Amino acid sequence: MSDRAILDATYICVGFNIITRIAHALGFKIPAEELLVRAAKLLKIFGYRRLSGFWISVPSSKNGRLYDPYAHKLEHLRHAVLSGPGSLPPHVRQAISEGAGVSGALEVFVQKIAAEASTLTDADIAELHRAHYTDDQIFEAIVSAALGAGLFRLESVLNLLRSTHVDN
Repeated sequence: MSDRAILDATYICVGFNIITRIAHALGFKIPAEELLVRAAKLLKIFGYRRLSGFWISVPSSKNGRLYDPYAHKLEHLRHAVLSGPGSLPPHVRQAISEGAGVSGALEVFVQKIAAEASTLTDADIAELHRAHYTDDQIFEAIVSAALGAGLFRLESVLNLLRSTHVDN
């Protein structure tokens, strides 16, 4: 596989990783298998590239270095989630995404999201409410933790690609 193919696949997986963690943490129901099969057939026909809006061809390297065509969009997402306006202060959202610097009920909660979001229960939410966190703050903690978990996985692949990419 080319570096670009690996990069594309990684971003797709990271996107699913983040969205799945948020969905599990919020208790979303998984769609019926019939719907998933139909979606898979469309992806097989059209592929992710066409459905995602990436219509132009982008090189996998520039000046002999690995080129990440999605980096600017990811940075925009990171900024919006971790530094934009919110109920939790930006430094708290940043700490949550990095998996460090929070304590108490919030620490236990975000660790569950990073490790296995499907294990969260209503009791976990109730514990945060008892610790005086609002629903908005809990939502922001969920999104920050899910983003952090996805970014950790993305960075692992990017580091591997960078280390194996041969400079010209």
